[in-house]
Amino acid sequence: MKKNLFRRVSALLLTLCLLVCGISFAEDQTGADLEALYPLMDLVCAASFDPTAASTLMVPDSEGVLEISFVDAFIRLGQVRGVLGITGDTMADPAAQTALLQTIFAAQLPKTELVVAADVGTQYVGFKPVTVNNTGDAGSLQIVGEMYMAPKPMEQLSENEFSQVYWIDRAIFTFQNDASALNGFRLMNFSTGLELSVEEEMQAYSESIVVEYVNTNLGFMVLYPSVFTDDLLVEDANGVSAALPDNSVSFFARRTENASGSLLADYVAEVSAQLPGAVLDVNEELSYGTVSYTADGYAVFDVYVVTQGYVYQAQLRYLTSLMGEYSMYNGYLLNSFGVDELAAG
Repeated sequence: MKKNLFRRVSALLLTLCLLVCGISFAEDQTGADLEALYPLMDLVCAASFDPTAASTLMVPDSEGVLEISFVDAFIRLGQVRGVLGITGDTMADPAAQTALLQTIFAAQLPKTELVVAADVGTQYVGFKPVTVNNTGDAGSLQIVGEMYMAPKPMEQLSENEFSQVYWIDRAIFTFQNDASALNGFRLMNFSTGLELSVEEEMQAYSESIVVEYVNTNLGFMVLYPSVFTDDLLVEDANGVSAALPDNSVSFFARRTENASGSLLADYVAEVSAQLPGAVLDVNEELSYGTVSYTADGYAVFDVYVVTQGYVYQAQLRYLTSLMGEYSMYNGYLLNSFGVDELAAG
């Protein structure tokens, strides 16, 4: 059963455009090229994320004050990345930092300080824009997408490096058209999917990019990319499948008999052993296993749940040239694949 409450036509059309054509913005509405904001959004995500605690600071609106830890990380990472004109001189000049930050953020600033160089690690934290929403306020818009961590920026990743991408969380930026701001837009707010203040916006975002499939007879549910419209879905005795007309992207979710009575780890290991270069992960605590690999020009991501009687499998397959657009859905597939047997147990 497909839950079409997850599909809104206007959001779907925008998402399809972004996925197929690459994200673009209507300059007649914004008055500037928003692609210039990409380095800023990447930097905000990186400065706000603490990998040791797996937590993210939010950037408040004009009534809040930026955390000094965020400011220091923002300046330090900006100098390392060579963006926004941040240099070693900026790190040593609190007044220059304040002047720059005042052109970017609506939030109030803490007392800036000398920023000391430090190890920023080898991982790149950035942001993948997915949808753009008008907020209804004149000159204001929201950019919603996914925070990620990878060996390098998304657009620079090789096919092999995409397997190392870790999708951190959904995130949302709110900008206001402002001629006095850097690149013509002031950052009014930044929040992640865990913030209750943007719960409604995040729900709308999720509903625009994924659709829920529930099969009560077979006892499982899963989220799949909303590019697969209802007319593309095929249901049979084992589950559901779909493919785009050009076969560039496909998915399925199914239940089959566990004829050999295999355990999860053994089953996943046997599958991956037959796939050259496959990367497997087994989480016994959460009762799932994943296998990812590339073959014949496609990247494939499989999720397995194995019980005494059945093997449940969900798969997303896309051309390796589309990894930048579709690899984020691996996480949605994994985190949403639910099996009634396990819930009942």
